[in-house]
Amino acid sequence: MKQTLLFLGILFSTLGLQAQCFSNISSGNYFNFGIKPNGTIWGWGSSVFGQMGNGSEADFYVPTQISNASDWQAIVCGPFNTFAVKTNGTLWASGDNATGHLGIGSTVNYINTFTQVGTDTNWSQVSASNGFTIALKTNGTLWAWGQNDSYQLGDGTCCNNRLSPGQVGTDSDWMKVEVASIRTALALKSNGTLWGWGGNSTGLVGPSNVGSRQYPTQLRPETDWATISVGNGHALALKTNGTLWGWGAGGLGQAGDTFPAAYFRDTPVQIGTDTNWVYVGAGYNTSYAIKSDGTLWAWGSNNYGQVGDGTLVDRRQPVQIGTDTDWVRVTGGFRHGIAQKANGAIYTWGSNDYGQLGNGTMDAVSLPTGITVPGCTLDTAEFSTVKMVIAPNPVQEVLQFSYSGNTVVNGLKVYDMLGRLVYGSHPVATNQLQVSLPLLLPKGIYLLVLESNGSVVVSERFVKE
Repeated sequence: MKQTLLFLGILFSTLGLQAQCFSNISSGNYFNFGIKPNGTIWGWGSSVFGQMGNGSEADFYVPTQISNASDWQAIVCGPFNTFAVKTNGTLWASGDNATGHLGIGSTVNYINTFTQVGTDTNWSQVSASNGFTIALKTNGTLWAWGQNDSYQLGDGTCCNNRLSPGQVGTDSDWMKVEVASIRTALALKSNGTLWGWGGNSTGLVGPSNVGSRQYPTQLRPETDWATISVGNGHALALKTNGTLWGWGAGGLGQAGDTFPAAYFRDTPVQIGTDTNWVYVGAGYNTSYAIKSDGTLWAWGSNNYGQVGDGTLVDRRQPVQIGTDTDWVRVTGGFRHGIAQKANGAIYTWGSNDYGQLGNGTMDAVSLPTGITVPGCTLDTAEFSTVKMVIAPNPVQEVLQFSYSGNTVVNGLKVYDMLGRLVYGSHPVATNQLQVSLPLLLPKGIYLLVLESNGSVVVSERFVKE
């Protein structure tokens, strides 16, 4: 549901550097948003609470430009509201606000136009849920507002709502935050540790004898957590070694395990044994992930075809969706999924009762189906002929790769999970180039990008051990 709004797109927003449709996608309960590389925002699906931010509550059945502004940087959907950050670091919100969770200083039921949240100019990431919102600033501090009846604001108080952002503690090393609809928040610090607070009805923040956590509390001793994504009551996480983990609610298979439905999943459990996972996106009760080979996988609730495997059967463990190997982003809403390919194409599937699939109808679809995005330019065939292989992967001390194709390559870059450039050079342009590149990088997941005169021609994810 809440595929992250990230610091330039945490965990490979740079995967889509070559994609010309959207540089950021996000799903709410019955709607979606995307930001194009030109800084415009586009939405489709339900706007019953004004979450489209265009001044009305009318639904859109195809991707539609929301405003004329072209300075939007990132966007994230809550269940029935939307938050967006502009390039100047200001934060804006629209939609449901019954408990003050837009942060605009009131509890007016809803706002149907994007309204600025305070006056600060250093917002970087937001995660929104039913009734409350958590956000990060560029200085690494943590902020919260909205409903607080289960200590979900993390400041030790209960139970008054907070109508504007308030800082949580004094730490300045927060890296990622995700909130669940069940009044719970999870977060990562820059040292790779996992933290949580708020309600504990599904075991997200501790064993069954823990009713709630009043303050951010370290949940696990490990220091190798890379990213997280949270649904209604379950969580997915990747470690720096490329393994995938799940916990919390799992009765419909969304935690990815084979435990009984009533099992209290209070501890992250590895999903399978693969070590090549690079992207996760939790839907409401459905989970999605992408492997380093570009394949798309899903599991969990599937009563509306939201798993995307062409059936209506719940899946307790990951199943591959089709055979394509060029997926780069995926996220999910209440009962639908949305994903993007490396060439920029957008695909949707699942429930479509409010036009959230963006295909101009209200018909459900149980397989990923491409939709038309006005003004979307897909990558050229020339670029698609360039192939790159990183081996071995995971990488230890030396990054070794080869590439071949009909495009001159004269730029090489490596990005970390925050979208930051950590290495850049200009290799000799030649086909079937063999490269051994010493990389003094911390453990983690990275993206290797090859460019031709400043344009991305191929990219591949790798894990540094």
